[in-house]
Amino acid sequence: IQHIAFACDDLLACWDKLKARGQKFMTPPPATYYEMLEERLPGHGEPVEELRKRGILLDGSTEGGQPRLLLQIFSETALGPMFFEFIQRKDDEGFGEGNFKALFESIERDQVARGVIASP
Repeated sequence: IQHIAFACDDLLACWDKLKARGQKFMTPPPATYYEMLEERLPGHGEPVEELRKRGILLDGSTEGGQPRLLLQIFSETALGPMFFEFIQRKDDEGFGEGNFKALFESIERDQVARGVIASP
């Protein structure tokens, strides 16, 4: 078992309760991840600053004007290499595949902005 996923009706509130009970989460992505959300998911309607403060990831689609979204966050490893995933589905049945590419791009943009690497 690599991870166990828990579905939440309100991931922001779930995060707040878990954090208050001492749950540790993965390191949040760089600010560029959240700066890119509107470009990647135009009209998503989610509170970006609240997501950013908690390190919550957003994936899905807004094609056709109807957002189909997945909010997700991962715990630090809990038992050996195993970790927990907390998700909220808003008409999206995916697994957050778009977040892998978005995380890579946001890290790259952050490194370019800080002068760590040259612009691609």
